[in-house]
Amino acid sequence: MNINQSPLEAVQGKLVWVYDCSLGNSSNGGLSSYCQRLEIGKDIELVKGNLGSCIARPIEKPPEGHIGWMSGGCYISSHDSRFSEAVEHILGHRFYGAIPLHDRSETQELYDSMWN
Repeated sequence: MNINQSPLEAVQGKLVWVYDCSLGNSSNGGLSSYCQRLEIGKDIELVKGNLGSCIARPIEKPPEGHIGWMSGGCYISSHDSRFSEAVEHILGHRFYGAIPLHDRSETQELYDSMWN
């Protein structure tokens, strides 16, 4: 790693594996429905989530007419230590494991119908 490079810069271009539910994909057509590997910086970005968590989400905006990205039940991880270091940078503490992939999007009508 370049000494002037942050952990988030060092992980750009690295591949991560998508871990999906064996019962079927629930991303509503998200990246995890057709990709087993994703590239950080090209397909997804690592960001701080709610309640101090770290999540991955697509770089692209949700399809037109859909509301923002949400979890579809998949996770991503990598054996590359730079992945853990990037997540640690976001979280502010040690980390090892997988993080949620927020690649599901829905129309407002679909979202509302699930709650009514």
